[in-house]
Amino acid sequence: MTNPKRPSRVRAVDVAERAEVSVATVSMVVNGKADGRVSAAVQRRVRDVIAEMGYMVNPAARSLATGRSRCIALIASDVSNPYISTIAAGVAAAIGPDHQLLLAVSGTERDLPDVAKVLAFGVDGVLVNLPVIDQIRERAPDLPIVALDDPGAPTAVSRVFFAVKPGARALGEHLQELRHRRIVYLDVPRPFATFSARRKALVDRFRQPPPDATEVTVVTARSNIDVEAAREVVRREWKAWRAAGVTAVVAGADVQAYGALAAFADMGVSVPGEVSVASFDGLPFASITNPSLTTVTLPAFELGRRGALLLAQLLSDRNPGVSTVELPATLTVRGSTGPARRTRRS
Repeated sequence: MTNPKRPSRVRAVDVAERAEVSVATVSMVVNGKADGRVSAAVQRRVRDVIAEMGYMVNPAARSLATGRSRCIALIASDVSNPYISTIAAGVAAAIGPDHQLLLAVSGTERDLPDVAKVLAFGVDGVLVNLPVIDQIRERAPDLPIVALDDPGAPTAVSRVFFAVKPGARALGEHLQELRHRRIVYLDVPRPFATFSARRKALVDRFRQPPPDATEVTVVTARSNIDVEAAREVVRREWKAWRAAGVTAVVAGADVQAYGALAAFADMGVSVPGEVSVASFDGLPFASITNPSLTTVTLPAFELGRRGALLLAQLLSDRNPGVSTVELPATLTVRGSTGPARRTRRS
């Protein structure tokens, strides 16, 4: 028994023949160039035939016709990090079906993505969450760019980032009120401006003396944004930290805090009884860890969504200006922080 012959792909010429118009008219309708050139009645007839025949636009042909690839790129760090995947979800929600999203990501320890290869796809614009803006501008000076979560991005580039200081200060005040005076800050060993801003804002708050005038000391440790990497660092260093009087660990990212909580559980260390844990990001998982995690909430989905909307504005405006959007960072207090152990009553 022979297989039935598969129907051939519907072409623009087939739509034109059925609708009794020219191929050029079909092209204008599908590429959004028909207004003022083709009557409304003819446009409706062409669209009806397109729907009836199941015509799909060839992306390459459409790109030639419109000068647009209908593709934008998100250049970011490891997409397995739930913070980055949440940003990507916000971008995808904002761009809808009008554009395809190209993800170009690095890893926790790998080199940055190859900018030349990303640009070779002919993308219409780029959302950037890594320090590669200068490389992009050097290769494609007119390409629309929006920097995400990068307060140190060039001022000539549109940016969406967090006003992190209020949230960091609130976290600092929270820990000081709980009488934490020696704190480990678990930083990220990569030169990203967002992590520098988080650490600096918190340390600056600690430099302001608490009510009892006791100095707050911050000790810096580092791990990649990876649960197991952070877990290993905390397991290895906790004995020395405890002997030095450390009563709280603050992580630059939630994923590191998950690793810290896992390490303390491994060692039978009570959180927050013996040590408090807090972090920055505010991912949904922070509310279901054991104990639930105190975080400075940085809404990653909204970051991606607002960045994509800003990029769409740049793509639609022939003379776009530079825009800056600051999103609020707020403290969410949960069960992982409590009074420093030396203030607890026996």
